[in-house]
Amino acid sequence: MEQQTSKLVYGMIAGALIGAGVAALLSPKTGREMRASLVELAELVKEKGPVMNEKGHEVTEKGREVVEVVKESIGVAKEWKEQIQTATEEVKTELAEFKEHQDEDSSSDKSSNSGSTSATASSNSNTGSSTSTGGAKTGTTPPAGSNKSSNFSV
Repeated sequence: MEQQTSKLVYGMIAGALIGAGVAALLSPKTGREMRASLVELAELVKEKGPVMNEKGHEVTEKGREVVEVVKESIGVAKEWKEQIQTATEEVKTELAEFKEHQDEDSSSDKSSNSGSTSATASSNSNTGSSTSTGGAKTGTTPPAGSNKSSNFSV
């Protein structure tokens, strides 16, 4: 990895020099001016080259640190994903069990309602027709859907 980075830095420097050379050759300067510019550029590269190389190594090192942090973050994200998937499956299972339990309760309520409804109806026909003072019925009709016999007054 370090060898690739070194090659990259050297390639960038070489590319910059080649680009500067081509730009110098294509510019409308005289030969004397061109040589002077190339000498200045060569001196600049000699001065700044080691600094640029050091900066390149610093950038490379920072890049490695960032890569490590990103890899760690990806690992944490994968762990969270697995935990979330497990929790989701548990919630789905519990929800299915809850629905199944509700369906069982609903069906048992319906079967117990059919037996108690006929008993309540016969009880209502006997007590509903009797009247107390003022001619009002003593039995009251339960609300629709209610199967509680405690709503009746006898």
